[in-house]
Amino acid sequence: MDEVQTIPPADDQAVFELGEMIGRRQAFGTIAGRCSAADAECLRRMRDEKLFLTRAETWFDFCPKYLGLSSRAANRVIRNLEEFGPAYFELAQLTRISPEDFRAIAPAVRDRHLHAHGEVIALISENAEKVAAAVAELRRDTTPAAQAERDAFTSAHRHCKKLLEEIHGLVREQPHGASKLLLRSTIREAVVELRALDLQMGL
Repeated sequence: MDEVQTIPPADDQAVFELGEMIGRRQAFGTIAGRCSAADAECLRRMRDEKLFLTRAETWFDFCPKYLGLSSRAANRVIRNLEEFGPAYFELAQLTRISPEDFRAIAPAVRDRHLHAHGEVIALISENAEKVAAAVAELRRDTTPAAQAERDAFTSAHRHCKKLLEEIHGLVREQPHGASKLLLRSTIREAVVELRALDLQMGL
């Protein structure tokens, strides 16, 4: 795909824009994983609008010569922009995060803020340490072990609701005699156990 060529654009404006883009970010190679969304958009324009053809025959040749990174690395930056939008780059400016990790926590990144455990953190340089700590915590929450733990609690909650529905159903039947005594005893025993667990958790 890197070898695709078209007739080089002769538009002076296109030539000027390409020179301006290259001048803005000669050091792409040194910040390959930490460029801004604007940098990534420049890369995309250079590639998709074939602006690079005024300097090189192929995108493959253009990238290392004029941008200081391989065409594969440039394409990776562009893919991140297309998949995640500016949010990925805003977060990556503050803390190193791979596309895979970002994909797992993406729902927590909204409107240039990181939403983590009840806290809303603006994605600005002053909050770099807080953002890094929150991202690390969110990463832990998305590990297989954390997911298995959440699944266990979800399962317990589901079973508890089902049990309560069954008890409500039995109460509505207005049992008599031994059945009523057994049901009342069961409810009282459950209340005692649940209160003890409540106190144990410090709630």
